[in-house]
Amino acid sequence: MMIHKRSFIYILLAAIFTLTNAHNSSAYADADFWIQTPDNWNETTHGLSSDLKKQVISPDRNAMIEVYAAKGNNPGLQVIADGMEEHGLNNGAAYFRNRISSKNIMQDNHPAIFREYSSNHEGNRLHAYAIFAYGNGGAVMAVGVFAEALSHQYQNIVYECIKSLRFSPPPTAGSSNPYAGSQGNPYGNQGGGCERLVGKWKWFTGSQAEFYADGRMPGNGNSWQCVDPARGVVKVIWSNGKWVDTLTISADGSRVDGQNQVGNRVWGTRISGGSHPAPTQQVVPAQQPRPKMNYAKKVRGNMGAEWRLAHGSLKAGTSDHRAEWELSTVSGTTLRFTDPYKKGQQRYRVKILTKDNQVVEERVVGMSEHITVSPGIYKIRMFAEGGYAGWRCEWH
Repeated sequence: MMIHKRSFIYILLAAIFTLTNAHNSSAYADADFWIQTPDNWNETTHGLSSDLKKQVISPDRNAMIEVYAAKGNNPGLQVIADGMEEHGLNNGAAYFRNRISSKNIMQDNHPAIFREYSSNHEGNRLHAYAIFAYGNGGAVMAVGVFAEALSHQYQNIVYECIKSLRFSPPPTAGSSNPYAGSQGNPYGNQGGGCERLVGKWKWFTGSQAEFYADGRMPGNGNSWQCVDPARGVVKVIWSNGKWVDTLTISADGSRVDGQNQVGNRVWGTRISGGSHPAPTQQVVPAQQPRPKMNYAKKVRGNMGAEWRLAHGSLKAGTSDHRAEWELSTVSGTTLRFTDPYKKGQQRYRVKILTKDNQVVEERVVGMSEHITVSPGIYKIRMFAEGGYAGWRCEWH
């Protein structure tokens, strides 16, 4: 799926940011930063804007990362974040339209604000992460945007790149590295390569997986292989090919994320690293047990649920602000969450968890959202996103 070129890639923050406080207003030059970006993405920075210091776009044009930087006095972190966000909205940055979270963080020992966005623009669901900070004498905004329909492919990559923003040279900096910041200073890939998979991992099913440096794994018919060492992409084969997962290792080596051969999302989080000897006993393959029957049933809330349909209503500030239902599916299933009124004027949040409370997916629904789950038993929780919202979920 390629999203509409004009509505996404070319709706950028094209004008120069002007940040002011009560005492100062000025034009800005470069501010120094370092950030990691994928080496196979297209660098399109030159000639776009004097404050746009870096822009890279994925080869299929469904994701991009931008960094804006401007020298000047510090008007305060909240002013920087709100000002850049508002300026982006005023200049057509559709991905800033619906902010779903904002929190204060520390970014490379600098105070920063991290925000997440989800919006619908001309039929395209867009997701964005942004970090706003002040360092080295200037304001910096790093923003990553991707098509929500391709979250399995881009969410982890974009998030890790945005979180790699630094104001001091990373320890691995070197002139031969393809990652560069505002002055051409390189950002290393933090150890890159497929070898970062080696070690023990907690799988999304709740079980444990282990990967050895020579491609072996515990369990009959399990193995892994490197697909793209530059990007840290690996392929994991379970039970001689019954399930095949294609995964991308995060920049810091703490997480893998991807999908299996039927398109269902899979992921894992690191427990420990390093190579290990062969185990004395086999580990159960990391797949959630397949249920024996299909069903959907209500757990709580103002709702109803039966196989192929769940629906209800949510109202903030009341006992009906939340609903929960259980889904058991013997095969991969795509759930279609919609606004039953088909007006797009209400929003509700969907959170899908495994039986042991591992989060599978979380989305905010406007008009509609499609979420695919693997065979298994899931808790599905619905939350009001302000005011009243009717909701409906169908599947086949």
